[in-house]
Amino acid sequence: MRQWFESLPSRDQIALMALVAALGFWLFVQLIFIELDGRRARLTEGNQALAEKLMRVDVRVEQLAALRAGGGDQKINLTRTLSQASEANGLSVKRLQPNSRGEVQIRFEGVAFDNLLRFLEQIEGVSGLAVLDASVSSAGRSGGVNATFRVAGT
Repeated sequence: MRQWFESLPSRDQIALMALVAALGFWLFVQLIFIELDGRRARLTEGNQALAEKLMRVDVRVEQLAALRAGGGDQKINLTRTLSQASEANGLSVKRLQPNSRGEVQIRFEGVAFDNLLRFLEQIEGVSGLAVLDASVSSAGRSGGVNATFRVAGT
């Protein structure tokens, strides 16, 4: 191999070395970025799982405090629970409005549909809240929605 390389003109040798160096650099960069991207995805999934666990713990602590204070009456702070759940799922709240019947209306604009579904699963499945009324419409971008929910404690 070395004899073949040395038999080439110097211009071809330089071009071949530059090609090998460029290919090696490209391969190195691709391996680094692919590995870093995979780690970032795993860390994001881990953070999401921890945020959900934290939300469940916060709800349970709130329920325990309500049980201790009221002797069995489970009063959950709806606005705080909804705010925590939306924050844990990366949703920005446009409006959070309690009403006189003990319900809360929450509005999202231009949020990812998948995050909205995780939010709903969290407030109904984990927190034990009930969605009484829902309105969801397209936000004009792929996967984005506008949504309004009326939520009450159970």
